[in-house]
Amino acid sequence: MKRTFQIAVSLAVSIAAVWFSVQGVDFGRFLADIGQARFVWLLPMVAFAVLAMLLRAWRWREILGTLASLERTPVLDATNIGFMGNMVLPLRAGEVLKPIVVAREGEVSAPAALASVALERICDGLMLGVFAVLAVVMAPEAGLLAEQLPAFGAALGLLFVVLGLAAFFSRSLETVVERVAALLPRFLQHIVLEGGRGGLRALSGLSQPLVFIRVMGVSCLVWLAAVGGFIASALALGIEAPMLPLGFATAVVIAFAVAVPSAPGFIGVFWAGAEIALGIFGVDKSMGFTFGVLNWIVQMVVICSMGAWSMGRLQLTLADLRASVSGNSAEGAASSEVGGGS
Repeated sequence: MKRTFQIAVSLAVSIAAVWFSVQGVDFGRFLADIGQARFVWLLPMVAFAVLAMLLRAWRWREILGTLASLERTPVLDATNIGFMGNMVLPLRAGEVLKPIVVAREGEVSAPAALASVALERICDGLMLGVFAVLAVVMAPEAGLLAEQLPAFGAALGLLFVVLGLAAFFSRSLETVVERVAALLPRFLQHIVLEGGRGGLRALSGLSQPLVFIRVMGVSCLVWLAAVGGFIASALALGIEAPMLPLGFATAVVIAFAVAVPSAPGFIGVFWAGAEIALGIFGVDKSMGFTFGVLNWIVQMVVICSMGAWSMGRLQLTLADLRASVSGNSAEGAASSEVGGGS
């Protein structure tokens, strides 16, 4: 029942976002703009999308490397399959698939890998905060972002404090996790122990200056690749706006838009985010819709192609992935055929 309700809410959000996106759009102009696009810019758009995936895998390997040796762990394949899962399966199932696939070789358990995915999202949030500030500095007209900066800055500051305290007291917190796990039913103990220990140890590893600099440096490159892709798309459509501020603002706004629960593939919310971001620079809704759809198609094709390639390498099928997610407990994931042993 809970899963059904979550899917229903996600679909409702996407339907509302699609309705918002198409309001006031001139579809005749949409088709004309697509037909007149300079598709020579598709190559850099695809290149930036592929680069972002490779960089995400690199960053995740840096985080997982604080937990164990990764000689056999298919980090790139798990990243590709996880992102593809977000595009084709409901409820952001890719966030669960990533740790399931990465745990196949048994070097890192699925619960610990899942905790590391949460740390990835935190790194993304921190970097997006920096990019939001840069977008406001470069584009003073970005009033929407400027209004949210104080609250966002306070949230990021609080997050830094909490992470710092968790890293400093990681050993004490690990003892607390062990005591809590002892009170839980047996089937939950492994999940809580492995997830809690893995998350705290990865966080402790990130507290080392060199590791933190590497991880945040790669995070910066991830989002710079996204900025590059959006700039290439704007050039393809002949959008008249300051390219660098547009790239930064679009990366931030679309990232927040797709963070909202939605249907697989971020249908609707991606397009709405693109329209809102371009509206900051006076771009009309029809062109904003065209921009959003073009970027969405490129992202969908690149991510699904890389995911299918990785599934072929690991000899997995979509049915395997659905079965793994439907079980959806890290205990089951760690012991299933797809998840491997921990």
